[in-house]
Amino acid sequence: MATSRRRWPRLLAAAAAVAVLITTVIGAGVNHLMGNLQGNIKSLDVSAQLGATTAPGENSALVYDTDGNMKPLNVVLMGTDTRTGAGNKGYGKKGMNYGERSDTTIVLHVSADRSNAVAVSIPRDTLVNLPSCINSKGQTVGGGTNKFNDAYSIGGPGCTVKAVNEMTGMNITNFVKIDFGGFKKIVNAIGGVEICLAAPVKDRQSGLNLSAGKHVVTGEEALAFVRIRHNIGDGSDTSRIRRQQAFISSLSRQVLSSGTLLNPASVIGLLDAATQSITADPQMADLKQLQELVLSMKGISPKNLTFLTMPWKPAGDGANVLENKKKARPVWKAMREDTSYPPKTTNGQPTLSTAPSGIYVDVLNGTTTPGLARKVAKQLKAQGYRVQNVGTSKTPATATTLTYDTKWDTSAKTIVWASAAKDDPTGKGQRMTLTIGPDFTSIKPVVISTAAGDAYSKLNTGDETFCAS
Repeated sequence: MATSRRRWPRLLAAAAAVAVLITTVIGAGVNHLMGNLQGNIKSLDVSAQLGATTAPGENSALVYDTDGNMKPLNVVLMGTDTRTGAGNKGYGKKGMNYGERSDTTIVLHVSADRSNAVAVSIPRDTLVNLPSCINSKGQTVGGGTNKFNDAYSIGGPGCTVKAVNEMTGMNITNFVKIDFGGFKKIVNAIGGVEICLAAPVKDRQSGLNLSAGKHVVTGEEALAFVRIRHNIGDGSDTSRIRRQQAFISSLSRQVLSSGTLLNPASVIGLLDAATQSITADPQMADLKQLQELVLSMKGISPKNLTFLTMPWKPAGDGANVLENKKKARPVWKAMREDTSYPPKTTNGQPTLSTAPSGIYVDVLNGTTTPGLARKVAKQLKAQGYRVQNVGTSKTPATATTLTYDTKWDTSAKTIVWASAAKDDPTGKGQRMTLTIGPDFTSIKPVVISTAAGDAYSKLNTGDETFCAS
């Protein structure tokens, strides 16, 4: 059925890209594998489609300019829904010829100073003015208004990149593409990825059947999680993006923090899976250049990796969406000019999306100072927090700590920064508990990001956990 064709992970391409970028660091220590791994990556020159006179990578390096300074990176990451090839069969209605489309498209920007990165997902069903592109028969076709992902059907990866350039005003020449089978290989190679569900899910169409709580998923189950459209969320295509972004964040943390990188067998398996799974432009297909890119990016922390959906608005037909150009303009401008998005605050805080008025918290005194919990509660209330219970901790606190259920991670982020508290996501229930320790000074005022509060963009950062509902 048509909906089966569409249940393809919005951020699947990013999963491959993240895995390749992270794991190629290890390639520096296993040079004897370089030849085989380089041969795994498929290179595709789309310069003719983009109107370039030279192929990407012929006369330029991926990371450094001619003066030896690092350059910003802009790359289009795409996942295709092909049903041909190893690991791609068995999806959708039997007997249907689905062809191949880029149902996953992300524009990734990495700053020149390597302090931050932004990944913007473009909804598959965005109605756009398609570019004219060269099809497989050498004919120039396209133009007119249609869905964004039709660009791939017209002229492959090059046409998708061209559509992105026309939408954003950028001049991107780099891309990475992956399919179903590649996604599963990468997830399996790292031993699975942890996900979280706020409620049980049983969906016949995707095949996902899991209880509420945390699970480590592999292969088909991981693919089902990022493909699922029914019996979770509001069922829309755009509602899945936040879940898929959380999956990518978890995948990245898994690779970086687990024993994956310390196990030679796992490293080789992951390198092999990642490099076998992608098609890229000549620059991105050069493993040595990828290694250099990764080494330049190793200082970017998850809190400085921002995910968002391209600002959009309903098209009015009940099915498609339109780019919200007014809200999207500053996003694309920041990418073009290599400035931070969202804009940095003057008080040094991270991007915060939940205002104090939406945060419910209990306050406990973990010190021997009488009345300290009441004093802190008064400060919190003055800034708009919804303080519920005020009391004394059963055990002394060595440091101010916020305990909360992981489903309140964005709310917790606000209080943790405002109170300079330690982060403890082991709590349960509907409210958070701020236990005051001897290190407490005051509750600092916060600035809530207008961009982060946009319901359509769903901006979030790589350090946030998320329980899908």
